[in-house]
Amino acid sequence: MSVTIKDIAKEANVSTTTVSRVLNNKPDVSDKTKKKVLEVINKLGYNPNGIARGLVLQKTYTIGLIIPDICNPFFPEVARGIQDKARQLGYSVIFYNTDNNKQREKEAIDLLKSKQVDGIILSLSMSNKEELDKLEEENFPVVQIDRKIPGSIFPTVTIDNILSAYNATKYLIELGHKYLAHITGNLGTKTGQDRLEGFKQALKEFNLDYKDEYILEGDYSKESGYKQMKTLLTQKKRPTAVFAANDLMAIGAYEAIFDYGLKIPEDISIIGHDDIDIASIIRPGLTTMTQPKYKLGQIAAEMLIKRIEGLESDNQQEVVLNTELIVRDSTGGWNDEE
Repeated sequence: MSVTIKDIAKEANVSTTTVSRVLNNKPDVSDKTKKKVLEVINKLGYNPNGIARGLVLQKTYTIGLIIPDICNPFFPEVARGIQDKARQLGYSVIFYNTDNNKQREKEAIDLLKSKQVDGIILSLSMSNKEELDKLEEENFPVVQIDRKIPGSIFPTVTIDNILSAYNATKYLIELGHKYLAHITGNLGTKTGQDRLEGFKQALKEFNLDYKDEYILEGDYSKESGYKQMKTLLTQKKRPTAVFAANDLMAIGAYEAIFDYGLKIPEDISIIGHDDIDIASIIRPGLTTMTQPKYKLGQIAAEMLIKRIEGLESDNQQEVVLNTELIVRDSTGGWNDEE
């Protein structure tokens, strides 16, 4: 017969709650008691069973992760940071990919709750704010990543997308470009909206014209980058530089430019966002804004688990990480005479 927490508690002459707190490395157990419990655990050869442990503490030691697109290399790196930190803290992760689909986002939340996860890290479209409102009413632990939904009380881990897009656009302007286009992300997301706003702010600061025909909405996919770049190339006055809201769309833009027999950056400069692995491999190397993807995931996991364990109650907490410009060969100088 396997050893149970009750057996340990009886042998150590402590309560089962004390044993549980020792097993979960809680701070409010004296060193003397902790040492005695650990000695009994070693003596009896106790091997914790996750299910039994969960029944005792009414926890599953599992968190949920909802991301919009597993095909986007940005999110696997975030997920790895979440999983590594969760594992370090004694939790496992159940993952759900939504393909940017509003209904699947709802299904993901329902599924993860049915699995009795202790909390959820998620990235949702703004149109699903009511789902966050329901979780708030239930006092369910949640942390938002990448895509913050305005008006939600839940803590977030993001970057300053307005500033990041501003810096990307400013770099193109400083190279001499005056005809700049932007392939936006999904404008149903705060990320897409903020990067468009940063692009607009840079144009305004440098007194450059904002042209509606130079602003085309993508959906963060390579295919949308290709499609919208083709549209830009067929305009009477094509732009000399393009800021794509993520690297996948920038890569799609590469393909369209090459299909038209043009060169990067001689004919048109391209800058992306995220610095996914392929950005440094493709030729020419993609100039982009790098963001700390793995760190973002780690912070989100630690933040959620602290809330689950009652160590943090500030739902208004927002962690904003910085991005950095990575200059490669896809951008070059320009003047009006070219």
